[in-house]
Amino acid sequence: MRLNIGKILSFRKILSDPKKFFSFLILIFVLIFIESFIAQTKSFDAKVIKVIDGDTIEVLNSSGSKYKIRFFAIDAPELKQKFGIESKNYLSSIIKDKKVKIIYKDEDLYGRILAIVKFDDLDINQIMVSKGYAWAYSFYSDIYIKDQEFAQKNSLGLWKDQNPIEPYKWRKQNKF
Repeated sequence: MRLNIGKILSFRKILSDPKKFFSFLILIFVLIFIESFIAQTKSFDAKVIKVIDGDTIEVLNSSGSKYKIRFFAIDAPELKQKFGIESKNYLSSIIKDKKVKIIYKDEDLYGRILAIVKFDDLDINQIMVSKGYAWAYSFYSDIYIKDQEFAQKNSLGLWKDQNPIEPYKWRKQNKF
């Protein structure tokens, strides 16, 4: 490998000129942002083949691959928890056997895709919270806080109960 002294010297010129250096840094940050934005906006269409609970589904994509999807930024009651079955049933009533769009956000410790799930351009995660079938999981994002406040104010779903227990607290108390 040959070193090109001309390129090294021109790069030194960039580093020594504050305006050029600042422009160079902006270019690098823009490229990094674009790359991370593209990586985080992966999405795909799939059919909901199973509703596991109020915030987890199993889907089948067009190539026949199955995926477990955990809804991003919400936490629904566990099935054995008060209002858990109602949450699952409501979710099932709106998306079971339907084609949905999975908007990839991340992956959790259990290998499930964390995603926003859309059906007919409606954000199902948001609907679950605004109707009182799930909490806004503010530990990860505050995207659905206003929807939770609406459900609380209107005593919808689990907010009919005077003291609903957040699923993460319930899980700590009821190791299963």
